Amino acid sequence: MALAAILVLVGQMWGIVVLAITNISGLISVTTSSSGAKISLPSPWLWVAYLLGGAVVALTEILLFWAAFRGLAREDRSFSTPASLAVVAFVGVVLALTGLGIFLKALYDAVACAGTGVPIPSSCPTTGTFWAGVALLGIGALLAVIGYVGVLVGIWRLGTRYVDSLFKVGAVLLIFPYLNLIGGVMILVAARKARGKVEGPESWTLLSR
Repeated sequence: MALAAILVLVGQMWGIVVLAITNISGLISVTTSSSGAKISLPSPWLWVAYLLGGAVVALTEILLFWAAFRGLAREDRSFSTPASLAVVAFVGVVLALTGLGIFLKALYDAVACAGTGVPIPSSCPTTGTFWAGVALLGIGALLAVIGYVGVLVGIWRLGTRYVDSLFKVGAVLLIFPYLNLIGGVMILVAARKARGKVEGPESWTLLSR
């Protein structure tokens, strides 16, 4: 659990650094006119670096939460559902990233077909791939949100199990941008405190994950 909290902090710092350096929201520029849509894109390697870094951190974080909840579920069945939903979150993130990759490929193919800085004509065959990526991205994002809510519920239940409100406050703060950094710190502190209270090497190992 402590490692998962650390990865929460790493993931949020990664996002903040990338946004500060590259302004991801402005990487895709679309302008429309009577002759068609004109799309401006950066080097695809920028997207690869950003998505790969974020994916590794997010998926590892989810796996660590899943491992902790699954272990605790052997003693407390209330953690069974969060463990299952962590799997849903993992699958959702994978699907969302795959959909985003397909979506971006369709955009780059359209730009390559039309030429840089030229409006994209309807003759460029990208519509099917584009919408397939959008659909997969939407489904994956929905599953990821549902699963992540389950993870937050699991963290909240840790606060009940170990009688520590830091878990509960941290779980709520993880919902909000920037405040989730504070939430990650709270969960990390709570996990270390709980580890000191737990008796037995098995439970100690679970909280150390």
